Amino acid sequence: MDQANTVIWATALGIGGTLAAGLTGPLLHARSSRRQAQEQETFQVRHRLRDERRAAFATVLDECEAFRQGINAVIEARVALEWRSEDEHRGLWEPTMAALGELSRAATNVAITGPAPMGELADTVHAAALRQADVWRMRLDLDDRLVQNGQADSDLIDARRQFIAAAEKILAPPDRGARQRGVPRRSR
Repeated sequence: MDQANTVIWATALGIGGTLAAGLTGPLLHARSSRRQAQEQETFQVRHRLRDERRAAFATVLDECEAFRQGINAVIEARVALEWRSEDEHRGLWEPTMAALGELSRAATNVAITGPAPMGELADTVHAAALRQADVWRMRLDLDDRLVQNGQADSDLIDARRQFIAAAEKILAPPDRGARQRGVPRRSR
């Protein structure tokens, strides 16, 4: 009887173990699949966010460059003795003002995509560009304009440099550290 009970108990335990393994195997597999799907989704969201940020950061830099080209044309015309009145050179201001508007929108987009310090830096770039444009709209003599333009231009360069440095840190892959990636660019 002892051997029969032992065989029955061993068989029952074997059947119970087989059933438990049969039930827990799929449960563990389902849990593992869910975890893997969540990790994949998290990776994709981070990747998409990084791409959106890269595009937003590049737009700020593109519009900053467009502004600099526009304001340089205004400065060259203003410094040349051909400058007569603001009305005659309104066409020179149009690309500059359009670039300022686009730079403002790009700064807003950076503030939306985040992180918050990048939005603040983008606003700083826009404010510096606006100050430089204001120098050439003020009623000052040329020497005063040139002095103030030098300060405004260096402020814009510094703001742009800080923006680029912060963008490189933000856009660096998380697993590779903050290696140099260059200036984010977007082709038009």
